[in-house]
Amino acid sequence: MGQRLLDAVRDGEVLDLTGGRRVDPAEMPSWGSSRTVSAALIRDLVRGRRDVEVDPHGLRLRGARITGRLDLANIAGERRVELVDCFLPDGLDLRDGRLPGLVLDRSRFGHSAQDPPVDAERFTTSAMTMKGVVVNARTPAGAIRLRGAHLGVLECDGARLENTSGPALQADRLHVDHGVFLRAGFRATGAVQLVDAHVGLLDCDGAWLENPAGPALYANGLRVDRAVFLRAGFRATGTAPAVIRLNGASIEGSLWLDTSEVTRSDRASGALIDIAETTYGDLPEQIGLSRWLELLRARTPGYAAQPYQQLAAVHRAAGHDGEVRDILMAQRRDQIRRGGLRWHDRMWARFTGLALGFGYQPWRALLLLLTVLAGSVVLALVLGGQGGLAHTARASAPATPCGVVERIGVGLDLGLPLVKTGARELCAPHRYRRRAGPHRRGLGPSAGGVGVGDPVHRGFHRRRPEDLTATSRKRGRNPCARWIPDPRTPPSGP
Repeated sequence: MGQRLLDAVRDGEVLDLTGGRRVDPAEMPSWGSSRTVSAALIRDLVRGRRDVEVDPHGLRLRGARITGRLDLANIAGERRVELVDCFLPDGLDLRDGRLPGLVLDRSRFGHSAQDPPVDAERFTTSAMTMKGVVVNARTPAGAIRLRGAHLGVLECDGARLENTSGPALQADRLHVDHGVFLRAGFRATGAVQLVDAHVGLLDCDGAWLENPAGPALYANGLRVDRAVFLRAGFRATGTAPAVIRLNGASIEGSLWLDTSEVTRSDRASGALIDIAETTYGDLPEQIGLSRWLELLRARTPGYAAQPYQQLAAVHRAAGHDGEVRDILMAQRRDQIRRGGLRWHDRMWARFTGLALGFGYQPWRALLLLLTVLAGSVVLALVLGGQGGLAHTARASAPATPCGVVERIGVGLDLGLPLVKTGARELCAPHRYRRRAGPHRRGLGPSAGGVGVGDPVHRGFHRRRPEDLTATSRKRGRNPCARWIPDPRTPPSGP
């Protein structure tokens, strides 16, 4: 088998041990010696230690069982390596290595007790493709470790990663020039970790991320030169503090985020996404503002001002002034509900929200003023028409009922204290007489001399013209009898 591989490498051909048939990953562990290739032989070929000139196509192997852990650590190879539909029960070590390209499509990797099945820490290559790979692990180091690696592109479409003791993909501080593609049925059991990574594009359309012990996507401090896609069937399940963590992420382009299938593994209501201090350049129109506001209000770990301000900045840049006001008002309401305000600050905020829309809808104050003004005019018209308003001594006909226009003027004066029409100088409310008499027909006096059946309670009261003229005289110095006429003196006037 070793000689066949040497010949294929020299001739630039693919050594295909499957006979061109489709490979079932479940059958790989049963492959025998006819498909076995030594990991040491592959290492020597990559290093150029064998007496064979490697074709520019590089090493291309399909359907092989590679015995021993394939150690390509600290190797700067000059040719591509393609291991397609291969079984590596002891895993692959690429730490601090460098290759022009690496293809691992549909291969299956086993695990050891401690090392990751695929350890590519600080690995450098122009393209790393792992489409449809199957990786199983039980290590806190990760099923695939790409920490500090520098790649041109990373493709993991359709891959299945499972780690029962740690992250499925550990890629902290990963640098990818173009894009990271976790699409088309990519499934990870264990966190996908991209803390402080820098990528050109992150595309997780159709991915399924699941972590029973933490966030499904952990990408705090992520930097993206273009866009992030979490949509088109994207599913994520995790636990507190949030299922998706993008805290402090910086996205130059659009953030496509569909949380319709993002859930907590405990099935409880709570935080789904943490985007505090996250910045992005644009939001696609397909994601409605109401969904974003609901997400920020009910599906984040706690109140934070920055997510609202960032959302408002994006809409302000697009010229959506109405949406900006809605966002800032929603922020204020969330602050009242979850912001930890003191009770008096909370009460004041609620009042300003009702009266002014937190300052973003000043027309509410005008509406309130018009309501008060209309109420004052209606009261003046209705109660004044029942004798509650009469002409003063300055009028041409004192003590006579006021007309409709005059009553409206009094209502305007009452509703607008800073604006004076002068109507109250000629038309004013009657002063109340505190005595019970025959004019209260059928109404018994209450305590203090005010009948509960008065036409207007403690307000306007219909009185006879002779009573009005009598109020211009004082009796003695008793303040309680100040406006009671002297029965011995006939009333003056016409």
